[in-house]
Amino acid sequence: MEKAGNKKKRARTLRRILGLILGLFSWLVGFHCIEVDAQGNGHLSIKKIRKHLFKVFLWTLELTLLFHLFTEYLGWLMHASGPEKATAFLIKSVIFLYIKVFWPKVFPEILPGMHVFFCPQCYQKQTFKFMPVSFQFGNFVTYLCSYCSCLVDAWGKQIFFPTQSSFGKLASNLSKTIPLVLVAVAFGLAGFEYFWRNF
Repeated sequence: MEKAGNKKKRARTLRRILGLILGLFSWLVGFHCIEVDAQGNGHLSIKKIRKHLFKVFLWTLELTLLFHLFTEYLGWLMHASGPEKATAFLIKSVIFLYIKVFWPKVFPEILPGMHVFFCPQCYQKQTFKFMPVSFQFGNFVTYLCSYCSCLVDAWGKQIFFPTQSSFGKLASNLSKTIPLVLVAVAFGLAGFEYFWRNF
């Protein structure tokens, strides 16, 4: 009985991880920037792809900066004396408690690719997660409200019905979005190099 329960738990966890990876990849390549018309044909929205490319640029810049700062901090920590380590621990604890008490949802608001929005049906504050419900609903980039089970797309708008489109019709637009996303990533890395060298 316990083995069956553990197998189900593992399978559920694996499905969740795969779903998150699929949702993150779908967000990254800009699947949610494709609008579907009444005939089921997908068209790339210029306004949405601009916003998305700016987010990807910031996402790349922030992640590379955080990675390098964390590496530098770990290097310093290895050679620091006991009092220096204790002081660093106290400073980190005070900052963590300040954020936890006065700004509890700071990370979803500043982390790239994530955003906080109000559910359009129950008006509860939500944090968007990369958890696809179905390809038919919102091109793998959707969020199911935990309060009212309202289905929301990556822009915080409610989805009322399935799209009348196929994967093939929408995937043809990826030949436009993927090169643009790669350029945004390259600009983010170049921005980091410039920032790291000059500051």
